[in-house]
Amino acid sequence: MIGDRELPGNQAADLPGFTVDFHPEDRDHVERTIATLKRLGVRRLRVSVSDDAATGWLLPRLATEFDVLPCLNLDDALDDGDAEALLAAAAPMLEWVEIAATPAKASSIAGVAEVLRRAGLKVVLSGLDPATLEPLADRGALSAFDAIGITAFSGTGDASWHGWDTIIGGYREALAGLRRDLPLWITATGFSTWRHDERGQIRAFLATTEAPVDRVYWSSLADLAATEVGPTGFHADERDYALGILRADGSPKLLGRLLETGGIGHVRAVDRLGRPGSPRPASLDGAGKPVVITGGAGFIGTNLADRLVREGHRVVVYDNLSRAGVERNIEWLKATHGGAVTFELADIRDPHVLGEAVARAGKMFHFAAQVAVTTSLVDPITDFEINARGTVNLLEAMRAQPEPPPLVFTSTNKVYGKLADVELRLEGEHYAPADLEIRAHGIDESRPLDFYSPYGASKGSADQYVLDYSRTYDLPTAVFRMSCIYGPHQFGTEDQGWVAHFLIRALQGEPITLYGDGRQVRDILFVDDLVDAFMAAQEHMPAIRGKAFNIGGGPANATSLIELLERIGATTGRMPDISFGPWRPGDQLYYVSDTAGFGTATGWRPSVGVAEGIDRLADWLTENRVAQPLIDSAIEPVIERRAAS
Repeated sequence: MIGDRELPGNQAADLPGFTVDFHPEDRDHVERTIATLKRLGVRRLRVSVSDDAATGWLLPRLATEFDVLPCLNLDDALDDGDAEALLAAAAPMLEWVEIAATPAKASSIAGVAEVLRRAGLKVVLSGLDPATLEPLADRGALSAFDAIGITAFSGTGDASWHGWDTIIGGYREALAGLRRDLPLWITATGFSTWRHDERGQIRAFLATTEAPVDRVYWSSLADLAATEVGPTGFHADERDYALGILRADGSPKLLGRLLETGGIGHVRAVDRLGRPGSPRPASLDGAGKPVVITGGAGFIGTNLADRLVREGHRVVVYDNLSRAGVERNIEWLKATHGGAVTFELADIRDPHVLGEAVARAGKMFHFAAQVAVTTSLVDPITDFEINARGTVNLLEAMRAQPEPPPLVFTSTNKVYGKLADVELRLEGEHYAPADLEIRAHGIDESRPLDFYSPYGASKGSADQYVLDYSRTYDLPTAVFRMSCIYGPHQFGTEDQGWVAHFLIRALQGEPITLYGDGRQVRDILFVDDLVDAFMAAQEHMPAIRGKAFNIGGGPANATSLIELLERIGATTGRMPDISFGPWRPGDQLYYVSDTAGFGTATGWRPSVGVAEGIDRLADWLTENRVAQPLIDSAIEPVIERRAAS
């Protein structure tokens, strides 16, 4: 079972050391980094040392918490005295020191090593390839070292990368020829996620931890900030800026999140989910091709995949697992359906991997997205790259196919903006339109688009691209502008899955915060009804291609937030405690979908009412012991950005 937050001690012991770049002048940042490292279970650190600012307080501070390996780079023109002076303050707390050298500096390294050894330190030599060891041995210099460190990076274009067996074998062969039996370490290795290949980083990390060496240091903890100068120059090689398991702002990538929530065991479990199992014979879709669902690890994708497999289709779930906890959904799908479900751990921002998935698809559903308005307000660029650029990547991959698979794309009601022109009246605990037509039927597709918030703009752009590619390139596509969806497999937060969030909090007896006055109205749709709509859309694609449809529970399933909480109170036996926060930018006081357009085209209509849906979700949450809303990580971003007003 995966997803357990408890970190077993043996998993922490298996964790490699990490290379960390500190800025000694920023003590607050140093302390935050120390806290992050301890939360991850890191015990060993490798730290570059180039001036006395680091040794004055930093190395002693780090040595109280970790086993520290200072790295002295001889290209920084250090002499014997410099090296000894740099480490003087921390030497009593250290066991090992690394000397990183290039072949050009090989002649001077032995003297530095001897000085350090006289101070009681052991020395690991790094930066030299196997062929360089023989000249050192001939001069008697190799005897000054206690271990050899290997530097090699996969996924960064490093020409020296040939796999660990080959690389380590080369060093062992060279040392055997010299009749030296020195321990081998990996002192610098890593994998760049510059192409958003976080699965590649996970696999490189696991391969490194299993390499036959005495010690490993992973480079690095965090990405370089965009304003920093990389090792080959200022943005001379973008790969240098994406080597961390955390992003530059301190937020975790997938590897960082998995290590934090479950250690190496969690990383291995997630990696196994993406490896092929025994395929189960099934009735294939289209010309022998499976159905591909991007973002399919979320609760909507999980429910759709379950239905598809039960009806005889094979499914490929394409997801980067950026939502905390959704790996549980993949585990459930594979445990339930075996080889009928294939998991592709990948990002829609990687057009190469995405193109391969599209080429295999018989039908497609595109759910992959950044889905929180609040997140888009903090980081609109990433929001755009995922929602808009990622969708165009998908459409381009479809356009490259001789027979493009039919696509259903999930957009949002946020493309209609705040609906400020809809006159509303306060009636008890909810707002209602003054216009009787809107009150009876909801908002239809004739409403002009009015993007509000970066999220609305990015999803709206994707919405329009999907429709335009149908018109311009004759791709078989349709758009669902969805209202609020809820149901099983939803691990709710305030931003994403608020119905489940409310219910989870209520089941726990926890208070709930409403933003605004709580009288804003939404039509909520149970996920089984949405899955019915997806199936109907693919069945009727020739009639609906190139069109957008509003999809939600409709007027019959409209509820204000306060009214929904009253319904939840009836289900749980206790009305939740409520507090109120400020209105959020772009929030709609009223949105109810007019679903007549899609209903007329396909015959679809919702069948699960609010009361039944809430009861069914409560039963599922209770049976599956969903105890709390899952969060991305306790590791918090450290870069402040201008907030939206």
